[in-house]
Amino acid sequence: MIDYFALALTHGLILVALLRILGRDELDREEVQTLAQADAAEAEAGSSQPPKRAGRTRGRG
Repeated sequence: MIDYFALALTHGLILVALLRILGRDELDREEVQTLAQADAAEAEAGSSQPPKRAGRTRGRG
């Protein structure tokens, strides 16, 4: 009896979560950027980050 309750409870909660996710408006919209906007955003993000350091690789010894 308890096994059926546990299975029903977990599957019910998964179903509720899926219904809540599918009901969100963000899934229906997609932001479209022009190429110029994407380049500007990439350049801005690149200038604010510190330069990356080259990582070491281990040699097989």
